[in-house]
Amino acid sequence: MRKKQKIHIPIPTNIDDTYKTLYEQKSSYMCPELGVKRYKNVFVSHEGLCLQYFRLLPYSSFNICTSYDKSFGWQYYRLVIEQYLVSTYGKSLKKIILDDGTNYALIHTKWENYSFWITSSLVRLLMLQNSGEDFTLLYPEEWDNVAYIQETLKIFPNLKYKRIPEGVHIQVKNLLLPEVRPFTACFNGEELQMVHDYIVARIPEEYKSRTYTERIYVTRTKAKYRKIANEQEVVALLEKYGFSVIDFDDMTFWEQVAQMQAAKYIVAIHGAGMANIVFANPKTKILELLHEYKSPSAYRLPYWVASSLTGKEYRCTFSKLVGNKDDSIIISNDLFVNLFILENHIKQMLAE
Repeated sequence: MRKKQKIHIPIPTNIDDTYKTLYEQKSSYMCPELGVKRYKNVFVSHEGLCLQYFRLLPYSSFNICTSYDKSFGWQYYRLVIEQYLVSTYGKSLKKIILDDGTNYALIHTKWENYSFWITSSLVRLLMLQNSGEDFTLLYPEEWDNVAYIQETLKIFPNLKYKRIPEGVHIQVKNLLLPEVRPFTACFNGEELQMVHDYIVARIPEEYKSRTYTERIYVTRTKAKYRKIANEQEVVALLEKYGFSVIDFDDMTFWEQVAQMQAAKYIVAIHGAGMANIVFANPKTKILELLHEYKSPSAYRLPYWVASSLTGKEYRCTFSKLVGNKDDSIIISNDLFVNLFILENHIKQMLAE
């Protein structure tokens, strides 16, 4: 039987009674012990879905090994079965057969962005490296165009990989599978610390020698969606308390890591860039600007969990949505920050 550890996350200190129940409901979960598993004769879709003998491999992607969200398991199963059948017996999808004695491994899933690269893919790569197994990484061709992936992989100089053309699937004789956590916010603090330690120890000297600010506001001005509608007023307020505006889109991966090492106070709207909190030091104070959902079930709160597990002091403030109020697409909406509430939280954060 797989070992599991019960994780308990402290409720943010600035939460009022309106949201306290929400956080209490999500303050604990069971975190399974994950490892690197060896499988034979596995079909691996280009998105990283793994099918063996017409079953999805457990812990090969988020939300397919738990009742947390059953819809994903069925959705993924239908997709990968179709990809397997068409690439095997049809002509419209291509498949590469890797039937030599090489151990192939993968660290990508259908859930891919900066946050998942930091909190999942890098965790899995370090799991492989620490396993002592000899392996060749399955490398999606699209990674060639992702700067943060390229910058990160350079610190694994002995890494061997097999580049897979875009849209092409694979039949693998020998697969090493570093397991994926059950759902997106099911973090293991030791794994996040492992990423922190490995990355921070390898910050290039040219970045460590620069001067960075201790109080930062992370803007999403250049993002396509989920921005602050009244950002000029927010920035003016934060500048009054000594905060500087930064945009992760203007920074290299190593600049982001080095900046987070220097930061003592961070204000940011919810988004993939907040995964950088993994690289901040313990006791760093974080204030996350969140959407105000209609349905409590819509909240995921991963950065509250990640912050707490890595020793940060986390706070949040909820803001009204601008535009469509449909919870199904709420993540794309802008928000309007209440300046009075924000200023109170800033004062509390700086005073403690």
